[in-house]
Amino acid sequence: PNDFQRVQRRLPELRYDLLPRPAGEGFYHGFSASLAALRESPVGAGVALRSDRLDAVYEIMRPLVPVEWFTFMPVAGARLTHYANTGGGAHTRWLGEAGFDAALRLSGTFDVKSERWRVDGLRHLLTPRLGYRWIPESTSGKAAIPRIDRESFATYLPPLGLAAARHVDDLHAAHTLRLSLDNTLQTRDPALGSRELLMANLAADLRFRRRPGERTLSELHAEIMASPAAWLQADVYQSVSAQTGTLREFNSGLTLRDGREWSARFGNNFLRGQLQDYTLHARHRVNEQLSALVRLQYDARRRRFNEQTYGVAHTLANTWIVTYSVSVFSGRRRESNFGLDVRVDAVRF
Repeated sequence: PNDFQRVQRRLPELRYDLLPRPAGEGFYHGFSASLAALRESPVGAGVALRSDRLDAVYEIMRPLVPVEWFTFMPVAGARLTHYANTGGGAHTRWLGEAGFDAALRLSGTFDVKSERWRVDGLRHLLTPRLGYRWIPESTSGKAAIPRIDRESFATYLPPLGLAAARHVDDLHAAHTLRLSLDNTLQTRDPALGSRELLMANLAADLRFRRRPGERTLSELHAEIMASPAAWLQADVYQSVSAQTGTLREFNSGLTLRDGREWSARFGNNFLRGQLQDYTLHARHRVNEQLSALVRLQYDARRRRFNEQTYGVAHTLANTWIVTYSVSVFSGRRRESNFGLDVRVDAVRF
C-alpha cells in the first residue's frame, strides 16, 4: 500500500514446473515456463519499468554411475525469453547451456565411544564435487530488456546453472567451474538411526569468463556446523579472499536448548566495511499455550540497537500458533521506528 520502496510486481504470473523425470534410455529432463506481467514504479522521480514476459527453460541430463562411489552427469539446456509491451518494442533472447556435475563419495568408520556426548561410533563422509557450466553470449539487445527481475546483492556463491537463475532480466554469459568439498561426521542414534555431529563444506568458483571487478578465483567459502549434543549447536559461515587471505565475511551462531522449555541463539554478522552486528533470539515456554520471545540486534558500528522485538506466542487447539510482537527500531530512513506484528502459523492440517 505504500510507495516508499521499489517493488517488482507481477500482475499476475502464471507458472508451470515439470520436475526432472525419466525421458528414456537413462536420460532425465525438466521444464518450466512462466507468463508474467511485470511492473515496477520508481520512488519519486524516475522511469517506470514494464514488460509482458514469456520465459521457458528446458534441461536434459544423463546420470552415469560407473562405480558406486562415483557419479558423473552431463547437463545441457536452453532458455527462451520473449518480451512484449516494453515501451520500446518486442525482443526475444535465446540462451544455451552445457556442463556437468560430478561427485566422488568416500567414507570411513571409527570405533569411538563417549557416554558423556552420546557418541556410539563415528562415520566420516567425504564428498568432493565438481560443477561446470558454460553459457555462451546471449543474443544482442540487452538495452531492450527492462531490468525488473535483476540480480540482487549477495555474498554467497550464486546458483550454478541456467534454470536456477532467478534474475531473468539480468542474465549474462558465464564460463565457470565450481569446486566444493563436503564433510559430514555422524554417530549412531537409537531413535533416528544416525545423528550429525559435524558438517564442514568448502567451495570456490574458477571463472574462465569474468565480469568487470571479478577475479579468476572467487572467495573461498566455508560453512561449518557442529552439534555435539541435542542442547548445543554452533554454526559458522565465512568467506576469505583467495588472493590476499583477507576475511571478507564472518557469520556465526551459538544455540542453547533445554528441550521444549527454552532456547537462545547468540549470533553475529560481519561483512567488511558494511556490517558488524550482534543478535540474540530467545524463546521461553511459559505453559502449554504461551511462550515468550525476544529478538535483539545490536549494531557495533553505529553503537545502537537496530531492533528490539518482544512478544508472546499463543497455541490454539494444537493447530495454530498466533504470535503477537512489538518492535522498536533505530536508524530506519523510510519506515516508522515502531512496529506491531501479528503472525499466524499452521502447525498441522
